[in-house]
Amino acid sequence: MSKNVIRVTPVGGFDIPELENWLAAMSKKGLRFSMTAGILTIFERTEQRIVQIHLEPIRGTAEDDPELNALYEDAGWQYWGIFRGSFYVFASDDLTAQAYTDIETHEYALKRFFKEKAIGGVLLVVANVLLLGLYQNGAPWKIGWTWLKYFPIEIFSIKPVFPFLLSALGLLLIDLSYLFGLCYLLRYRKAVRNGKVPNRHRKVGWLSAVGLVILIPVFINTIQLFSGTDYRPYDLEGSGFITLTDIEGSDLQLSQNRLYNMDYIAHEGTLLDPESWYFQQYATFGENDSPSDVPNLEITITRYTLNMLAEMRVAELSRQKFDNSGDYQKIDVLDECLYAKREGWTHTSEITGETRTFLPGGILVLRRGNTVLFANYYGSQDLSEHIEHFAQMLVNL
Repeated sequence: MSKNVIRVTPVGGFDIPELENWLAAMSKKGLRFSMTAGILTIFERTEQRIVQIHLEPIRGTAEDDPELNALYEDAGWQYWGIFRGSFYVFASDDLTAQAYTDIETHEYALKRFFKEKAIGGVLLVVANVLLLGLYQNGAPWKIGWTWLKYFPIEIFSIKPVFPFLLSALGLLLIDLSYLFGLCYLLRYRKAVRNGKVPNRHRKVGWLSAVGLVILIPVFINTIQLFSGTDYRPYDLEGSGFITLTDIEGSDLQLSQNRLYNMDYIAHEGTLLDPESWYFQQYATFGENDSPSDVPNLEITITRYTLNMLAEMRVAELSRQKFDNSGDYQKIDVLDECLYAKREGWTHTSEITGETRTFLPGGILVLRRGNTVLFANYYGSQDLSEHIEHFAQMLVNL
């Protein structure tokens, strides 16, 4: 059996009387305080012992104070260690022992401790601003409720909605735990001043514990963003991706602009952002021409964490008018296949009288497990003839 036992600290970090009661209760169960690690408290298995615990606020650097330890030892207290860099932990078998004799000195120590923790709240405010600011584009009010209502999977795929919501919830719990802790500490100071026994408080340590657990994936996601591991492009050659010339023919002259003629596959994804691939190609066009007037192909592939999410994304895309009467539905490697042919059309401006011709083409949606492919093509060829090739792309990813 392990000699050490780890417990989540259920009491707020500033709630001195409740922390003292909890550590004493753990000692009564045979668990002697050893050290802390964030939201966790580590105990050493020992004999069951009924003790009184006193937490002495640390003034200055969080390191052992031999002189203070000697003073408490002379008064019958045993030094057990440091709690979260905030308190020295002392224990006494004498339940009537007094840890201090001068109320004014004790009040002065608590006052300094309160000021230090209040100032430390500035760092918490900065953390709130930085983290929520980083993912602010995922705030629901910046996206619009219409998009969230009808295209939630798409929005969660292209916007940091999930990281923002997790950040907001985790920070809210930690902020509440901090504010409750300051209030409890203020009440404790008042009780000490008046020579009264402080009231028992609710154990809000779980607020900060749950908040930190919620923020763990956000921290990992943030590290991936700043380390550059979120974006991992690779060469088009050898990728297996179908290109515009595969559809239009090798005689097609592609644009010389790298933005409109990608020779690479954009590939990205983080812990909270689904893995995705993107590729586009356009035929060459004049300086005064629109890219929409020449054949072009755009491919977006997204791999979701669950098949259910992929199915919901296909349902969002299926609001287009698809023609599923062809044999392409029978491809075994696919779970879903939707194709819609786009007819060419012309439009004459009522203002300028200018007539513009819009190319025909088609859109294609394929799903294999948790991966969804969306292809948007403008040109005179039949996109459905290449469905097997697109399906093989999904297999090779």
